[in-house]
Amino acid sequence: MISRRLLNAACAALALTAFASSAPAQSTYPERPIRLLVGFAPGGAADLAARVMADTLSQRLGKPVVIENRPGAGSTVAAIAASRSEADGYTLLFGSLAMSVQLAVDPTMTFDPLRELAPIGLIAEVPNVLEVKPELPVHSVKELVAYAKTGKALNYGSSGVGTSLHLSGEILKDAARIDMTHVPYKGSSAALNDLIAGRLDLMFDSLASSLPFIKAGKLRPLAVTSRARSAQLPDVPTMAEAGFANFETSVWFGLFAPKGTPAPIVAKLASAINESLAEPATQRRLTDLSMDLLKSESPEKFGAFFANDIKRWKETVVRANVVVNKN
Repeated sequence: MISRRLLNAACAALALTAFASSAPAQSTYPERPIRLLVGFAPGGAADLAARVMADTLSQRLGKPVVIENRPGAGSTVAAIAASRSEADGYTLLFGSLAMSVQLAVDPTMTFDPLRELAPIGLIAEVPNVLEVKPELPVHSVKELVAYAKTGKALNYGSSGVGTSLHLSGEILKDAARIDMTHVPYKGSSAALNDLIAGRLDLMFDSLASSLPFIKAGKLRPLAVTSRARSAQLPDVPTMAEAGFANFETSVWFGLFAPKGTPAPIVAKLASAINESLAEPATQRRLTDLSMDLLKSESPEKFGAFFANDIKRWKETVVRANVVVNKN
C-alpha cells in the first residue's frame, strides 16, 4: 500500500511538472502568429481600428497579429468562435459595443460574453453619424422627421440586425414616432455603398468609415451620436442638440481572449495595448479614423466597464420599447 506521504509527494511532483511545463510557455509568449477575430466585414470601423492595433501589437509583441474577419449576427459569430478557441493567447477577439447591444436586444441569447470571454483592454471609441443621400430634401434631423411624417417611404440601412447601427434607427423611429423600413446588410460597407448610390435614403454609420464620403459631398450628415460634437465635423450637431436627449451610441472597441487564458498572458497583452496607445504614431492613426482613445488601465476595469455597458443598453432598449425581429 502506498503511504500517504508518498502519495502527497507524487502529487506535488506532478504539480511542479505541470507548472514547469506551462511557465516557460507563458514567459516566452508569443512564439507564433496570433489570430485576431473581427466580427464585421472589411472596411468598417471595427475592421479599420483592428488593423491599426494588429500592426502596432505585431511590432510590440514581435510576432504577426493576423486579422480574420468573421461577420455575422452582430459580431456574435466571431465572439463565439473566440470563446471556443484554445485559451492560450493565440486567438483573440476585437470586440465592441455590438456585444452589449446583442445581449440587450436578444433575451434568448445563450452566449454570455461576460462568462465566456476574458477582457484585456479598451482601445478607442468612435461616434456614429446620422447621414442621408444628398438628393433627399432634408438638412437637419427636424426636417428628416417632418419629411417622414408626410408619409414618404424611407429605407435605412445598417450593418446587420441587432447591431448598434440598426438599434440607433429603431430608437429614432420610436422617439420621433416615424416609420422607416430597415434594410440589413452583412457589414456597414455594403450599406454605405448603397446609400451613396441612392438605393437607401439614410443610415447611422460609424464616422470612421463615412467621413471620407461626407467630406467628398457624397453624403450629408445630420447629427452625431456622441456626447459632444466631433472635432472632425464641428458644424454638425449632436442628436441631443437636435432634440433627442440620451441618444448616445458611440461605439467602443476592446480586446478579449477566451476565458481561462493564463493571467500572465492577459497581463502581457494588456500592457502591450496600453503601451501601444501611448505611442504618438498609434494615436495619430486612430485619431485620423475619427476615434477617441480609451484606456481601461487594467483587465479588471475593462471587465467592469463592459458589465456596466451591457446594463446600460438593456435599460435603453426597454426605455425605447425596441423590439428586434430576427426572422
